[in-house]
Amino acid sequence: MFKTKLNYWNPINETVVTESGFRYLDTTSVITNTKDIEDTTDIGLFEQFYKLNNSLRYCNGSYYEFQDKIVEQKYKEWLKSDDYNKKSFYLYYGNGVVD
Repeated sequence: MFKTKLNYWNPINETVVTESGFRYLDTTSVITNTKDIEDTTDIGLFEQFYKLNNSLRYCNGSYYEFQDKIVEQKYKEWLKSDDYNKKSFYLYYGNGVVD
């Protein structure tokens, strides 16, 4: 069983007023949650992570990140592998219809 923890990063999106009266939107990302994922294979783990991150593609500034840097490095290697290239269309579009 392969298991890992993810950090969920989300922008603060708060208005900040400086001492001089300048206003700006603080979009600094901070960890707002953690999530455990597990699967019987490391590839299954990577596919779960990919789908989670892909579900956030329209959320401005939100993303997941592996807490374990070794798992993150293996994930990046998987993204360059033939296994990923064979599955990338399905992972991105799921069961959707593409014209």
